[in-house]
Amino acid sequence: MSRFSPAFSLLQRLGQSLMLPVSVLPAAGLVVALGRLCQGQQNANIQALGGLFYSGGLAIFEQLPVVFAIGVAIGFTGGAGAAALAALVGYFTTINVIKMASDIYHVELAINTGVFGGILVGLMTAALYNRYYQTQLMNVLGFFSGKRLIPILTVFASFFLGLVLTWTWPPIQEHIRTFGEHMAASDWGPAFYAAGKRLLIPLGLHHVYYQPFLFEFGSFTDAAGKIFHGDSTRYFAGDPTAGRFMAAEFPLMLFGLPAAALAIVLRASPKQRKAVAGVMLSAALTSIVTGITEPIEFTFIFVAPLLYVLHVVFAFFSGWLTAFFDIHLGYTFSASLIDFGLGFFNQKNGLLLFLVVGPLIAVIYFFSFYSLIGIFNFKTPGRDEGSDAESTGASNGGGNTSLNDLSIQVLEALGGAANIVQIDACITRLRLEVKDKTEVSRPELKRLGAAGVMDGPGGNLQVVFGTRSEMIKEIIKNKIKNTEPKESGLSLRSPLRGKVMALNQVPDETFADKVLGDGIAIDPSNGLVTSPVKGQVVQMFHTGHAVGLETAEGVQILIHVGIDTVKMKGEGFKALVKTGDEVQPGTPLIEFDLELVRKNA
Repeated sequence: MSRFSPAFSLLQRLGQSLMLPVSVLPAAGLVVALGRLCQGQQNANIQALGGLFYSGGLAIFEQLPVVFAIGVAIGFTGGAGAAALAALVGYFTTINVIKMASDIYHVELAINTGVFGGILVGLMTAALYNRYYQTQLMNVLGFFSGKRLIPILTVFASFFLGLVLTWTWPPIQEHIRTFGEHMAASDWGPAFYAAGKRLLIPLGLHHVYYQPFLFEFGSFTDAAGKIFHGDSTRYFAGDPTAGRFMAAEFPLMLFGLPAAALAIVLRASPKQRKAVAGVMLSAALTSIVTGITEPIEFTFIFVAPLLYVLHVVFAFFSGWLTAFFDIHLGYTFSASLIDFGLGFFNQKNGLLLFLVVGPLIAVIYFFSFYSLIGIFNFKTPGRDEGSDAESTGASNGGGNTSLNDLSIQVLEALGGAANIVQIDACITRLRLEVKDKTEVSRPELKRLGAAGVMDGPGGNLQVVFGTRSEMIKEIIKNKIKNTEPKESGLSLRSPLRGKVMALNQVPDETFADKVLGDGIAIDPSNGLVTSPVKGQVVQMFHTGHAVGLETAEGVQILIHVGIDTVKMKGEGFKALVKTGDEVQPGTPLIEFDLELVRKNA
């Protein structure tokens, strides 16, 4: 395994988990835009309604660090609600500790961890959850076992995180502020932003790259005294200087890549041009309307690396042009036509995008792609002699195959359920870790509609299926879950003679609510406990009232005598085995005074 594999896997999962908090921003941006529109009307009632819309939508931007903390925790724990609650508790604890510690130790700089603080708390919470969510505490604390333990641990961990950040974050914050101000003021800042995102597209790490630009760099204080950070957050809060970074991408999505798609269509062979035109038209409309560019980009990234290099260079040039013409535009999701409309209330020089910058970028893309595809005979769609119209059309959706059938075929092309270690998805791609990459059929994935298949370190793999990726992932996960081998039935010998009862009939909440796990209760007729299985004693309680067993298959069994027998401190109990002993069905484990237990516990 590559030494970079763990780091790449972490960054890949982080990028995917950041998509959840980012996904709430379009709704918030829409409400803010409606509010701005209503506030510009003459009618007082409509203005008041606009104020409600604006305040409601802006609340999401104000609480972005909390949203990121929850989103990252959910992303790294497979959607665990307990982790989300713990992250919320952890973030508030961390921030309050920082405030109090800053006052006590007279820290001069007002500390603001921003979305970075939220991400840190989310990662910390996820680590605690994944390690301790199955932890069983002693009986007296049984209520707090398992997932209920995570918020408690997170509070204590957040306390120490807050203290650490009080001393370590101020210099980091100052460097972020200085770098952000430099990037925001420089005409090269938007250029580096746009080019950097394009450069990281094949690795799927662009989601990590753009976060500080959109949610950290720069600050703005509104009329109410609220402070906002980041190009996107400041833009929708009404900062007239915001939107320089985001403006850099609009020429690419609305003009450049659609022009590249046209060049690819015109360079396709005549017999395949119609099929290619259908695919590329859909991809171009996707770029324009939603700002999702991978369906176009992955038609040339791997078959024509030179075009990809030029794509990054053109993105840099696009950012420089929008900065030169002082264009300010905003988006909540991507630089699409929809987001252009949502952010129109705060745009500056937006007309120049359509009159000057956009057409210029379109011309550059079209003639560069058209010329170079012909000169170097790049095998873009419709130019591969081994392909036909049917296979080209498949890249746009797998023909008439239903999404469920398509997902099953994708799973088979990935080597089957046994080859999947982990699977997730972001907006446009499946993000996987597989056991053996040689089991993955790349040609079959292409036939099924994958726009691209990217190798990462170790077993990491990304497969681009566009906006269907999330649904494909869910269907595959359900398929894997349903095809997992079921545990064989475990035969248990009764550990006691007596009357068997349902666990919910036990007059104790800890047992009745199954806090310690599912099982049965027995009203005993004698005082001898024997082993119900073949296995090992993993814990013999010092009071002798309970014993834990584990089978060779890893099944754990707890046998507990009485309800509140711990208070008897071992009186009336005799342990017949010790921790580590091997036992067989029927091996005596505990001897106890039945009448004494009935009387006292």
